Amino acid sequence: MKRIISVLICLGIIGSVASCSKETTITKSGDDATTTTTTSAQDTNETMSSDQMNALGDIEVDEGLLTVTITVPADLAGEDASQDTVDKTVAENGYISGTYNSDGSITYTMTKAQHKQTMKDLSESIDKSLQDIVDSEDYPNIIEITHNEDYTDFKIKYSGEEVGFADSFTVLIYYYAGGIYGVFSGSRPDNIHVAFVNADTGEVIQEANSKDVGTSETE
Repeated sequence: MKRIISVLICLGIIGSVASCSKETTITKSGDDATTTTTTSAQDTNETMSSDQMNALGDIEVDEGLLTVTITVPADLAGEDASQDTVDKTVAENGYISGTYNSDGSITYTMTKAQHKQTMKDLSESIDKSLQDIVDSEDYPNIIEITHNEDYTDFKIKYSGEEVGFADSFTVLIYYYAGGIYGVFSGSRPDNIHVAFVNADTGEVIQEANSKDVGTSETE
């Protein structure tokens, strides 16, 4: 449990965005994550359409300078968040501003270039955290983690016929990763899907969905 909490804290630092055209597979033995293109996308187009820009969140254009304003909900901001921690994040990343709101949410304003770098940083941070899970002795049955590019669908290759309690709890990490990624992308996802798949048979052992959190039904 302590391991899961520490990973969640690490993920709370920053965010990332990309078009939904690739899957990333994290494997054991310290191997670098491999990326496989599964669908076509507009990754090579450096010019964003107006619809794409609007999808980033509240966007303002001031004398040619594009700025992006993002509000992180209180449930994703973290219990330890405060104006001091927000100020530290703003200073470290050079953001235009950051405000810890009365409802516990956090609002950041940054340039387009800062937003792009922030998105890249979180993607790398999430994948590193997933690599730590795969390589950790705490989760020996988790052989491989594959996710889509917007972190809304995770497939966990598992060496066992029944998912252990500690391994089941890692779904919180996947839920958090998908949620914070979505917020910084401009649209929090309605659901994060996680499937544990038997490594030998390919059979789905257990599934979980973030939309079911808080309901009476337990995966």
